[in-house]
Amino acid sequence: MNTILPMFVLSSLMIMGWQSAQDPDWHQIQPLRSTRVDVERLLGKSSEGYSANYELEEGHLFIEYSSGPCTPERKGGWNVPKDVVVQISFSPRLKKRVSALKLDRKRFRKVIDEHVGGVIYYINDDLGLTFEVQGGKVDAIYYEPGKKDEHLHCGDEKQL
Repeated sequence: MNTILPMFVLSSLMIMGWQSAQDPDWHQIQPLRSTRVDVERLLGKSSEGYSANYELEEGHLFIEYSSGPCTPERKGGWNVPKDVVVQISFSPRLKKRVSALKLDRKRFRKVIDEHVGGVIYYINDDLGLTFEVQGGKVDAIYYEPGKKDEHLHCGDEKQL
């Protein structure tokens, strides 16, 4: 079930027009499963640090990589090898209304940003999926490890 819903959501995003015919299918990249080699094979080489930025026709894609497994001195992060994808964020050029996603609101918790007025997050912790909404439109989508991967977290609770 956990793999069916993310694929459904990703397929929905493609159908809604957030995947152009010219852009590579970056939706197959998965946190804690994909590596820098996988990403570069699909999207090309990017920066050498622990993150990569890609300007696609459909929007901006940001990928964060692991700096390596947990150590006693390190809090936060994931206990995976260096260069494994740990987070993906996507900011579409064409902002769609959140209602177009047809989210099952029972599966997402709503968090209102207290620091930035008008920003609402719809979060599904099980899937590691977050929609950032401003003015009723999806401004960004975040893909992170889901609950099934919590055992790989190095410490420090997530912020949201």
